[in-house]
Amino acid sequence: MDTLVKADIFFFLTSIVLVILAILVAVALFYVVRILRDIKILSTKVREEGDKIVDDVDELRTGLKEKGIKITKVFSTIVNFLKKKSSKFSKK
Repeated sequence: MDTLVKADIFFFLTSIVLVILAILVAVALFYVVRILRDIKILSTKVREEGDKIVDDVDELRTGLKEKGIKITKVFSTIVNFLKKKSSKFSKK
């Protein structure tokens, strides 16, 4: 009879522990699902912004091909201006 009472206590405690573990696992899974949902939203935004950056680079490349001569003239003018300005400082 004593062993039957001990077995009942063991199964009762085991059942309580399993219920507590199941609740903890359910709470953990709830938070994991929320985190994964946030990661999905972030990855979607990153993908959209990446597509926009690619489009901007394509537009910039097209603009450089069409107006490359004008940009090189402006760039060389800026470089020459900076060289003259830096040479004034280096002489002093």
